[in-house]
Amino acid sequence: MNTKIATYILIFSNLIAFSQTRYVDAVFENATVKTYNYSVRNKDTLKLDIYEPENDSINKRPLMVLVHAGGFTSGERNSNSLVYIAENIAKKGYVVASIDYRLYKARAWNCSLPAKNKIKVYANTAEDLLNALSYLVNYKESFNIDDSKIILFGASAGAETALNIVYNREFLIKSSEAYKSIKPAAVISISGAILEASLITKENAIPTVLYHGVNDKVVPYNTSAHQSCLPTARGFLLISGSKTIAEKLENNNTSFLLYSYQNKGHNIFNLPNDDLYQAFVFLNKTVFDKKFYQAKITQ
Repeated sequence: MNTKIATYILIFSNLIAFSQTRYVDAVFENATVKTYNYSVRNKDTLKLDIYEPENDSINKRPLMVLVHAGGFTSGERNSNSLVYIAENIAKKGYVVASIDYRLYKARAWNCSLPAKNKIKVYANTAEDLLNALSYLVNYKESFNIDDSKIILFGASAGAETALNIVYNREFLIKSSEAYKSIKPAAVISISGAILEASLITKENAIPTVLYHGVNDKVVPYNTSAHQSCLPTARGFLLISGSKTIAEKLENNNTSFLLYSYQNKGHNIFNLPNDDLYQAFVFLNKTVFDKKFYQAKITQ
């Protein structure tokens, strides 16, 4: 009897392992990490951490780039939460890069900060992300990267940065021609927004995953003022959040997945595991299998 039970357990375990899907499930036990300098901007030496699946025989892998939260004034590429996320994504078979970017520390980031200063910060962080991507693509053979499958993953300020280089690059970056070879294949945004939703077109639209609290007062779910600033405030700046972005993508017949969290605000970063898992199912369908998929899910 014991032998039979052990045999059934072994068969069942093998079926589970066999059913796991690379890039969706954790098919590796461990991940390695190394740190590199990718740019020097004035007094800031910007770093990125590269995570790779240990003992992977594939030498050309999709790249997931993590852009941290922190309201443009704080946050770290190697915080405990980001290390956990990066390791788990690498175990799915991705190369993962978690990046630094320049933080704004001159003044408080609030409604008294002039809108033009905010836009300058948006531009600086967008340029840093593009520089990090250029570095990664330049060394793609060393890092075993498939540069046709670059996926951006950001939360809050990081999500705004990721979305802006996809949909508002020319608006923010004067030298955008220098980055014309950088073409992300998909983007994942948690509590993110862009400056100009009108600049989303059929030509630049890519598969997009959007998670957002409907009652977000910091980065609006729809189109509204950043940080809920009044129109009379110096820092009044209209931006477009996940609902507006999804509507534009729907009209352009582009794949998207929108999670709307009722009765929740800005801080939804600790997503339910299944909700985050569905982003990787979505990527598998749209980026790897080239299928069309649109969905709106309300929680």
